[in-house]
Amino acid sequence: MRAETRRTQILDATERLLIDAGNAGLTMRKIAASSGMSLGNLQYHFAKREDVLLALLTRFLAPYEERLQSYPRSLPRDAVEVLRPMFEKIISDPDFDRCATIYKEIWAAASHSTEMQTALTVYYMRLAKFYCELLSRVAAPEIPPEKIKRAATAMLPLLEGYCITKGSVDLPPDTIAQDWSKMVAALLD
Repeated sequence: MRAETRRTQILDATERLLIDAGNAGLTMRKIAASSGMSLGNLQYHFAKREDVLLALLTRFLAPYEERLQSYPRSLPRDAVEVLRPMFEKIISDPDFDRCATIYKEIWAAASHSTEMQTALTVYYMRLAKFYCELLSRVAAPEIPPEKIKRAATAMLPLLEGYCITKGSVDLPPDTIAQDWSKMVAALLD
């Protein structure tokens, strides 16, 4: 079996284990067993648990990074009109719960790993930059960059917080998306 196929198999198994057992229940032995290989073979591909999780984090963030790169360049100058469908699409995605579970577990694992913390920090910096660029295209031309940066910074914890609190929120996604987009737009006024 090709190394890339084996790595994909390992990451798929790790993802399933994170969903089923959480970060606390994830061990190299369990990953190896779930991948159908020996511990030694697993360690050939990933020397330690942190390496598997870092590779999973990179794979997990890749589609989000691609979406940031493919966002339309031409947008209306109305923050609510642009942000509401973006937020709603994200939180209404049928895969949101699975992604939220995996993300929470990876985030928990990152609290014990400098490499993973660095990877998340770099991702958040790119995300903040994307939000700044997006908001600068939809804000009125006279809005100063500092105000745009503050609004972008306020956007960062919205989705991460929602990953954790979704089960206790009994509002439909379209209402949440509308509220979030209005809050961010208000910061631009």
